[in-house]
Amino acid sequence: MIIVADSGSTNTVWYYSSPEIKGTVQTSGLHPDNLDSFSPNDYEQIMSLMNKSGKLYFYGSGCATKARQETTFNWLKERFPLFDIVVQSDLIASGLVLYGSQQGIVGILGTGASMAVWRDQTMKMPIPSLGWAIGDEGSGVDIASRFFKNWYSGKFPDSLVKLLDSNDNLPNAIDLISDVYSSKQPNKIIASFCNEISKLTTFDSVRRIVQQAFHDYFDYYSNLLLSNKDLPIAFTGGVANGFKPILTAVAKARGYDIFSIIENPIKKLAAYHIASYSDLSNSF
Repeated sequence: MIIVADSGSTNTVWYYSSPEIKGTVQTSGLHPDNLDSFSPNDYEQIMSLMNKSGKLYFYGSGCATKARQETTFNWLKERFPLFDIVVQSDLIASGLVLYGSQQGIVGILGTGASMAVWRDQTMKMPIPSLGWAIGDEGSGVDIASRFFKNWYSGKFPDSLVKLLDSNDNLPNAIDLISDVYSSKQPNKIIASFCNEISKLTTFDSVRRIVQQAFHDYFDYYSNLLLSNKDLPIAFTGGVANGFKPILTAVAKARGYDIFSIIENPIKKLAAYHIASYSDLSNSF
């Protein structure tokens, strides 16, 4: 069996394939800093896979360094003892899917944010992703944080405030504070509201928040972009896909034409690995 897992901070998608079965399951995100947050329900989703054998390719947020790859590898090996396991950064997954043997700039905009250069099938990351507490401009956490600050501080027009106050999917300030500060993964709580926020971008005040977040993202990575201005740029991630028109417009205003935005690269990623196994390629 081959298992290919693509894990962000919020969700992990597991694609599995063998001559007998194939399918996809989704669990919580597996970040090396929060592996203990994997719930009983998450285990239930992958329980049937854990006693199989084969190859497991895991691409995860936060797995850019050897130390964090080892932490994640050890966690996986305890649960998938009969699998040969490879752990790499989610940036590698994006590079493989977006460019393959070509080269280009890879941006990830999901719960977190990052950017790197894909060249010679390796990822060069000259500017670090600082994480949600310090940076991650343009990420789901960043956009949602800006949105709530503007709402709660009275900067939205009355027509929008009335709509927000009646929206049961968006919390008031007291509930948000309680949920965020009592959670082991507050970044996931904050970013989870981006889907609702994306429905409100017809309001100028919301659209400007998203635009500024993306401008700040490009500003942070400006040296990387200037040093590689001849390379194409493409994105993966739920935020990149959910706010695609705004991201595309901001990039164009700054002189960049985005040639591809893929929300979740799991299917193409799985096909990439399965293609090297002739006995399984026909089952995909």
